[in-house]
Amino acid sequence: MEDSIDIKQLFSVLKNHFLPIAVSAVICGAAGFSAAEFLVPKKYESSAMLYVENNQNKSETLNVNDITAAQKLVNTCQIIFQSNKMLDSVIYELDLPYTKEELSDMISVTSVNSTEVMRITASNEDPRLSADIVNVLVELAQNEFMRVIKSGSIEVVEYGEVPENPSFPRPMIFTAAGILLGAAAAYVILFVKDIMNVTVTPRDDLTKIYNVPVFAEIMDFEAASGSGYGYGYGGKKSGEKHTSVKRSASKRYLLDDNTPFVIAEAYRAARTNLIFSLAASGGNIIGFTSAEPGEGKSTTCANMAIAFADMGKRVLLIDCDMRKPTVQTAFRLGGQNGLSSVLGGFCTLDDAVNKNVRPSLDVLASGPIPPNPTELLGSGIMAKLLENVSAKYDYVLLDTPPINVVTDSQLMNSIIGGHVFVVRENATSHPDIAEALEKVSLANGRKLGFIKSFCTGGMKSSYGRKKYGRYGKKYGYYQSYGYEYKQENKE
Repeated sequence: MEDSIDIKQLFSVLKNHFLPIAVSAVICGAAGFSAAEFLVPKKYESSAMLYVENNQNKSETLNVNDITAAQKLVNTCQIIFQSNKMLDSVIYELDLPYTKEELSDMISVTSVNSTEVMRITASNEDPRLSADIVNVLVELAQNEFMRVIKSGSIEVVEYGEVPENPSFPRPMIFTAAGILLGAAAAYVILFVKDIMNVTVTPRDDLTKIYNVPVFAEIMDFEAASGSGYGYGYGGKKSGEKHTSVKRSASKRYLLDDNTPFVIAEAYRAARTNLIFSLAASGGNIIGFTSAEPGEGKSTTCANMAIAFADMGKRVLLIDCDMRKPTVQTAFRLGGQNGLSSVLGGFCTLDDAVNKNVRPSLDVLASGPIPPNPTELLGSGIMAKLLENVSAKYDYVLLDTPPINVVTDSQLMNSIIGGHVFVVRENATSHPDIAEALEKVSLANGRKLGFIKSFCTGGMKSSYGRKKYGRYGKKYGYYQSYGYEYKQENKE
């Protein structure tokens, strides 16, 4: 999987998560506006302007030294206006409930554009008091200035007025800041979430990441059935009344006339792409595997076998997962014989194969669970069996165990045409996929392509979480073999 982050990926976060980012921006913008209007104390500013004149030069012309001297007087006035004596006088005149330090923080004295004009500003929560503070400072300025400087004069340019609108906070600025901060925070959170998320998402381009084609994306059966995609189980034909069609848990995920159209069409697309892939490599034996359990491998393999049989081709489906078999239960097959029985010499292939389970489709179940499945699958008898069925059938599909758990499927690399990897959207992790592909490459196997399962198609679905434990832990791969298989269990 690619580790670098490019500009396109940065923009893709904004594109893919535009709605939550926009919602976060709106909420934070509204919070900023509300804070400015109702929570943050309002402050009002009143300003007066004074002109400082240097009386030492009585000539009618000004030179650079005169201007510099006047500017120095402005700087001196800034200090005088915030002196303790001036602050004590203002507090006394207005009977203010503030200390000199508090009053000093309310007053600012600046030069206007570096000229001889000086602006005095007072800020207070009371608009009238801010104007009173400024005007008292102006009244006291002349005497204090003459007492300290003993030259020059101060002329009032304008007195402070009672402000009508607060200078702080400004709702527009708070709103804009809230929008920017909300959007930025949401973007960062979603970006980090995307970076930390190692599972396959609907937006992941598996072909670009792994250089392996994606044959099809199969929607979640439950989501497709209840969404009106096509008709069938959970759906209805246009113009027909909805009928309650109940099917067992083991059969409702197999293709039939009640399968939603969007799923049936996806399997047909996968079939076509797989045929083209096999044409390039040769061979008619296809192994279906997954990185981990619970990713829809067995269901996908069974439905691909049905899809091939629907073409009128002779198809054999073999359940090679002799630790956790599912095919017999899915197709409701009778009898006890299966692949393990044939490999163990307990019966012939013809006796074990279930003929015409669907038109043109034969099925070889796994049979009784053996104590040595790896040795049986890697035996010469298995190789000869696959050679025989390859000549007899147009297509042979093998349902093999998850490749990251056991190596059974690797033992047949020299015989089969290649592997199809089933990955479950929002569940299969990229590290698991990379590990599975590497194992196939190291064993000189061929990677035909991916089939994505449990795809949501942009809909909300309960299948977006990995609910199943590790294969070996849940099903006792390394603990015991004689468990009772649950009828309702499916991959």
